[in-house]
Amino acid sequence: MVALAEQYKIRFLEADEIAEKLADKYVAEGIIPPKYKTDGIHIAMATINDLDIIVSYNFQHIVKLKTIIGTESINLREGYKRIGIYSPTEVIENEE
Repeated sequence: MVALAEQYKIRFLEADEIAEKLADKYVAEGIIPPKYKTDGIHIAMATINDLDIIVSYNFQHIVKLKTIIGTESINLREGYKRIGIYSPTEVIENEE
């Protein structure tokens, strides 16, 4: 696993105070349920680290229209760029 991470130059992100505060805004505005704040932290970490997309199978709290629209609105208001949130089937190309 470490060799693959090194080969593809994968960055490992850690939650910090900025991500926590942004996730708190998602929760406060009803986008992410308080019980699932870690899902908000996932989105916040990708946002503050300037990633382009999140690919997830979490259809309950991440890959969901309410979450996509809500987090995008909060992120733009807070000065961050738009981040795409997709399911794996939306980003994998089928070459037949």
